[in-house]
Amino acid sequence: MKQLVRRLTPTLAIALLAGLTACSGGGSQRTDIAAGAPAGVKPPMPRPYAVIDGKPTEVPKIPMGDQATIARIIDEGMNRNQVMDHLTYMTKTIGPRLTGSTSMEVANRWTADQFRSWGLTNVTLDQWGEVSMRFDRGPSSARVMLRREREVRPEGGSPRVEVEYDSVREMQFTWLAWAPGTNGAVRAPVVRLPKDQAEFDAVKDQIAGSWILIPSNRETRRGIRGVGGQMGDRHQLFKDIRAKQAGVVTPDAASGDRFEGTLSGANLPEGGVPISITINGTDVSVSVRRFHTGPASNVNVSGDTISFDWVSPSGTSAYTLTRSGLKLAGKATSAAGESLVEASMPDPAAAPDVLEQVLALNPAGFLGTSRDERVWTTSARGWRELTLDKIGRDTEYAIRQSDYDFINSRVFDGIPIEVEINAKATFTPGPIPVYNTIAEIRGTEFPDEVVIISAHLDSWDGPGSEGTLDNGTGSAVTLEAARILMAAGAKPKRTIRFILWTGEEQGLLGSRSYVDRIKDEWPKISAVFVDDGGTNYEGGAPVTNSMADMMAAATAPTNGLFYDDVEKKWMDVNIRRVGDTLPRGGGSDHASFNAVGIPGFFWDEVGRSDYQYGWHTQNDKLDLAIPEYLVQSATNAAITAYNLACAPTLLPRVQQEGSN
Repeated sequence: MKQLVRRLTPTLAIALLAGLTACSGGGSQRTDIAAGAPAGVKPPMPRPYAVIDGKPTEVPKIPMGDQATIARIIDEGMNRNQVMDHLTYMTKTIGPRLTGSTSMEVANRWTADQFRSWGLTNVTLDQWGEVSMRFDRGPSSARVMLRREREVRPEGGSPRVEVEYDSVREMQFTWLAWAPGTNGAVRAPVVRLPKDQAEFDAVKDQIAGSWILIPSNRETRRGIRGVGGQMGDRHQLFKDIRAKQAGVVTPDAASGDRFEGTLSGANLPEGGVPISITINGTDVSVSVRRFHTGPASNVNVSGDTISFDWVSPSGTSAYTLTRSGLKLAGKATSAAGESLVEASMPDPAAAPDVLEQVLALNPAGFLGTSRDERVWTTSARGWRELTLDKIGRDTEYAIRQSDYDFINSRVFDGIPIEVEINAKATFTPGPIPVYNTIAEIRGTEFPDEVVIISAHLDSWDGPGSEGTLDNGTGSAVTLEAARILMAAGAKPKRTIRFILWTGEEQGLLGSRSYVDRIKDEWPKISAVFVDDGGTNYEGGAPVTNSMADMMAAATAPTNGLFYDDVEKKWMDVNIRRVGDTLPRGGGSDHASFNAVGIPGFFWDEVGRSDYQYGWHTQNDKLDLAIPEYLVQSATNAAITAYNLACAPTLLPRVQQEGSN
């Protein structure tokens, strides 16, 4: 794709340097660089200018970085940008990067080598934990086969029937990380999952060795929203049933009553998110979104009412729930607002589930469906503690809605189709260390004070995915910001630290551990920036009123330089004032810092990219990247980090919204 940024002509470079003098010194000099605008494009207001609350304005008069250095940063970022080289290597050579996988460690080591090659210091593989067993997903395929029989009459012999197969449809699919795959290609007929005993009795002779097609409206565990959550619940249910059949008491059965359902409201996604609550007397544990898990505190049980507090990266929530038989319902109140909890537990008095009878006949596996043409990848429960004897034996493969419809229609019509799946999964016993990658440009005057530029390097690894939008793009931007600063000879007064997190997809594990381990540094961290919104450009950030001027001055050199020729607008950085407090929480690594009062910023990602198309799906490939957006982001990240590292003070800090 054509890189749509302006090259620095000699005339433009002179004008740029003059303009940056005003920016660096906080003066009022204005320089018109309209001569550098693309042909036929209305130029922005004369540079330099800041953008606050969507409006171009004078740059706040706050001294920032050396103007000649900023000019070199811009020259390097616009004319010799290598962000797409980094992204291409990560996605095409290394591939998707599941935390705990071989490719993740390869990516950690490769990024560390890049930092060293550019001259950064204190390059570290920062171990934040271990996984009990490595999971690597190999090349995989799935297709629908049409089974044909033909009679062969050899000369002088008896006639015989030969079976031939035609491949009639290639499927797109996924399965849970840390769930077993197939041992080579497995081809088998398809049988719909019976919904009751009568249906089971009608097909029971066909189940052994077949694929079981799960009806798209079936919810094995009540109240669960989301395809990935349902897959995880069914996988655990398969294991629980197998354990029951073997006479083994599962940990869930021994640890109290487990309610599963939905948490909705309070700025949560439409339809809510999965929640599970286990109650054993006054011991309560909560899990939200399958990865924010932990014990509750301040538990109070009064008859059928139970109240407790629970802490996640988004802050503390106070729960008040009422139990009525097998149901649990109530409210969770946090700084973000009020959420509703609706959950239930299986009825122990119910007749044996048909699924138990299906599993007893040992099918080849299960076929589930997404709700559209995307297939969503996540992981099995308890993935960090799994061992070879606990991974289970039954796997569900999620296929596209159109693949499901194709199969379901032909099964209904009695057409002799079979499905062939070849899903390679390799388990390596551990413990396997897991790392963040860290590097620094050491500060010249205040080396103990830090500005952090970061992104998460890990991704999901479903078949087809290359881990591009989530989050190869942010990782490439972070790498390129470091390279640009070194190439420009930047000597910041404060240390600029670059961190590539892992474990983000499983609950901000790498960043949460890091924050816990650097408590002595908390007062000296000026700001933490996270690029994790896909391939769109760094178009702004939410700030408090007290931070607005400094952030506007720090980002001003980016404005009026990069033009989006498709959207017909300048890729400027809008500093959005959100009041006197920063919102806590969020789904990326900045939340780990906000939770302890350190200013963390998730860059506003602005542009034409459809993030949801690739997010956690088979579509997350390199061709989704928009090069000109990433060029702007890498250059802006370098400019902002350098300016804040040279500012007169640390970024103003206030009490975080929702803090105690």
